[in-house]
Amino acid sequence: MRSILQLNLKKQNTNKTTQTIGRKFFVLISVCILFFSTLSAQAQTQVSGQITDASNGGTLPGVNVMIKGTTTGTISDFDGRFSLTVNSTADVLIFSFIGYKTQEVPVGTNSVVNVVLELSDVGLDEVVIVGYGTMKKRDVTGSIVSIEQEQMTEVKSGNVLESLQGKIAGADITRDDGRSGAGVGILIRGKRSLNAANGPLVIVDGVPYGDNIDINQNDIESIEVLKDASSTAIYGSRGANGVILITTKKGAAGKAKIYFNAYYGISQPYQHVPVFNREGYIKAKIDAYRDVNDWGTIPEMYNVFPGDELTGYENGTDTDWQDIVTKNGTRQDYHIGVSGGSELVSYNTSLNYYHEEGVVLSDEFDRYTFRLNFDSKPTNFLKIGSSSLISYKERNGRGPRFTDAVLLSPIVEAYNEDGTYKYQPNFANPRKSPLAYTFDEEETRDVRVFSTVYAQVDFLNNFNFRTNLGVDLSTSRFGYMYPQKSEGEEVTASGVTTGNDLAATWTNLLNYNKEMGDHTVYVTLGHELQFSRYEDFGMYGDTQDFDRSLWYNFSTNKNATSTSYLEKRALVSAFTRVSYNYKSRYLLNLTARADGASQLAEGNKWDYFPAASIAWRVNEESFMNQFSFISDLKLRSGYGVSGNASVDPYSTAATLNVKPLYVQFGEPGTESTYFGYRPETLSSSSLCWERTTQFNIGVDFGIFDNRIVGNLDVYKANTVDLLLQDKLPLSSSFFSVWTNAGETETKGLELVLQTVNFDKAGFKWSTDLTFSASREKIVALASGLTRDEANNWFVGEPLDVYYNFEKIGIWQLEDAELAAKNNQEPGDIRVNDVDKNDTINYDDRVILGTSRPKWTANLVNRFDYKGFDLTVSIYARMGQMIDAGAYAFDPRMYDNMLEVDYWTPENPTNEYPRMNAKEAEADYEYTLRYRDGSFIKLKNITFGYNVPSKFISAAKISKLRVYFSSNNPFILYSELKEGLDPERNGSISWPTARTFVFGVNLDF
Repeated sequence: MRSILQLNLKKQNTNKTTQTIGRKFFVLISVCILFFSTLSAQAQTQVSGQITDASNGGTLPGVNVMIKGTTTGTISDFDGRFSLTVNSTADVLIFSFIGYKTQEVPVGTNSVVNVVLELSDVGLDEVVIVGYGTMKKRDVTGSIVSIEQEQMTEVKSGNVLESLQGKIAGADITRDDGRSGAGVGILIRGKRSLNAANGPLVIVDGVPYGDNIDINQNDIESIEVLKDASSTAIYGSRGANGVILITTKKGAAGKAKIYFNAYYGISQPYQHVPVFNREGYIKAKIDAYRDVNDWGTIPEMYNVFPGDELTGYENGTDTDWQDIVTKNGTRQDYHIGVSGGSELVSYNTSLNYYHEEGVVLSDEFDRYTFRLNFDSKPTNFLKIGSSSLISYKERNGRGPRFTDAVLLSPIVEAYNEDGTYKYQPNFANPRKSPLAYTFDEEETRDVRVFSTVYAQVDFLNNFNFRTNLGVDLSTSRFGYMYPQKSEGEEVTASGVTTGNDLAATWTNLLNYNKEMGDHTVYVTLGHELQFSRYEDFGMYGDTQDFDRSLWYNFSTNKNATSTSYLEKRALVSAFTRVSYNYKSRYLLNLTARADGASQLAEGNKWDYFPAASIAWRVNEESFMNQFSFISDLKLRSGYGVSGNASVDPYSTAATLNVKPLYVQFGEPGTESTYFGYRPETLSSSSLCWERTTQFNIGVDFGIFDNRIVGNLDVYKANTVDLLLQDKLPLSSSFFSVWTNAGETETKGLELVLQTVNFDKAGFKWSTDLTFSASREKIVALASGLTRDEANNWFVGEPLDVYYNFEKIGIWQLEDAELAAKNNQEPGDIRVNDVDKNDTINYDDRVILGTSRPKWTANLVNRFDYKGFDLTVSIYARMGQMIDAGAYAFDPRMYDNMLEVDYWTPENPTNEYPRMNAKEAEADYEYTLRYRDGSFIKLKNITFGYNVPSKFISAAKISKLRVYFSSNNPFILYSELKEGLDPERNGSISWPTARTFVFGVNLDF
């Protein structure tokens, strides 16, 4: 019993002791918490200040202010002021702003921290994108152009590459046509290949994209253009024609920012082809029916004007067909985005709508784009992220045939008395009204998902590994329905084509970076896999019973056929780059790449592409101290090899004809039908890579504290083993076969010059000049030929030439005897008798010119004064010959034509031959189309105003800019007739437009 009582007492005492200890522990913890809370409260300090611009003393809104090593931060307000709570006097504040040097400021015991930010040292510390990595501009050894943000957004266009026309030395950029949403053609440093592709490789966020860029200009962070082989060789098979690298905007640590950009513009037809008006047309047509030997006799009008033209001649009809089918178009762009994040997670997302109505009836284009870039750093050694773009494009309407509007007679009516259009305005001429095609249904829809994901691991201090997977998935559908337009005429036709395109790129990079005193080494090892698969399916039919079913129900067609197609290709690559610099003064860059392409022949799929470049920063040398006016001087030299395998898959395989042949065998009356295929192409069992070797030397310079900066490059490229379709003798039963043969050469000079002409009292005037000149020639052709007249290829001449007779004038009355020797008469075209044998034959054809310009230049002047800015851009493309369709000649005046100065006995001109209703075609009439295509254009004028923050701060707006811009306002020089756009090369289809745009840029 006693033992039990003692045990119970011990338990009670133990419980009391435990309770006492618990109370004491609770009190202790409470005191500690209170103590540390007090200390923490005492340690936290409110820091505030103002951020200003070192160049002009103005305040800087929107500057990111972060506590180093944390996710805590803020941004400066409209007056450049900020306020932030720090936890310790040991904290360091990081101030960062685009275009300015980042500063780190220790807090210490300061409660007020005022900071002055300096502009970035552009040209030295600016980071540029290079193949599979980045590099400071001071360390670049190749020929690379970096495009600034303002250069991308100056010219408003649905394709950012079009807005860069003239701004990249060595890049020849032309718009495909005047249709809304049209793409662009790009050549970098000329043309190299005769049959293979010559366009550059365009890469967006590390993945091949294509040249029709569906990315809003405001979503692009930077564009770099790699031009020489030492820069492009790391892309191996895809770099022979240059590389364009586009990087989209990423998020940044700090408070979320909202930005809104919009513009609305009116477009006007840039060209009105100057054809004969009523009076000129009537005179020309009458002259066509006159007898040269009896010029004074006027022909009967019913012979001159057939069909409806006679009524129009008598009734005074005067129809401007071009005016009927054109209108004022519109161009609209609305872009809203949000950017922000912390040191752990950042994002940048945007939504864009672009709408364009062309200047021709029924020409409409819409594009919707969503973009999301996401980056995260969950640990100190791991980074992950993604970049995604989703676009939807739609084009509606077939539109009228503008060519018909140019050629139709001006003395026939366009409309019936009831207001409906005349399907065939002149029953004596089969040409139909261009309005007929505005009722045709056409619809193109494209959906594209372009996405990349990456992960990067940093390890062992100097190493990082990055893997990047990019997927490009697009689907397209083109449908059409052309209703019957007139009884007894064309039957209803309809069709639909769908395409699915999948491309994937998987890139793995291992990077090593080490600084050892004055030595810096950067090594990249890479492996890349690319795969693409394209398939399409089409259904076509005619005599459709029910028009409104469009292309959705082919059971209503009397006749229907189908087609299908599949194409696959793959590329496997391994590459390396070693960059070394000593004291940032002596620079060396070595690259090598091995590529294997599926479309080449077995045993020849692989090839290797090495490159090397060096640079010397001369201004870093001590002996340059005596040349104080030189602020930057770097000499560069590079040599490299790149390849081209851009032939269609299965080009090396022997093929059979697409459609089967039906053959009957057996005795008469017992025949049986069999079908089979015949051989169509021979196999190219040895087809291998086309290789381009390029040498480049250049100099980068800056003088007078970089008031004048620029670079000069000279290059020469030789392309061998050209991918050619060699023609075969007819006895072989085949037309041609793919082979490697021939050689081309391209050489040129490029100059970029940027000057600050005046910068004082708030007024700044700067000028940008780009100039490039290049020459191309064929060095060798297949089978040892020196000329291939069928393709207009000649050894020693440019790749694209015009080869024909040379017009030297018009035969005059006094030349009748000499003209008769060539079965010609006065008033006919006189061509050059090259061999002087008094006989014109094919041996008298000569090379007249080339479509490649001798030089291009772009001059941009920018003026800034107290918030106002004015930009004027002039673009020149000189020395090229064009085949101008507008200058086509019809001696019968069967159709209308350009208002030209033609020959008559009373007007002995040497410009155009005589009209002659007895001839469907004049001798040598095609020579009239060859024209000097040189031009100088006032390409763009933009006037803007940045509203001061004091007027917008109350609305919580950090930036507000309004502007007015005009694209293609004037032609300053052209040899073509007024009314023709020289940029369209004298074409009379899809006229281009001049636009007048009002826009706004808004940041919150």
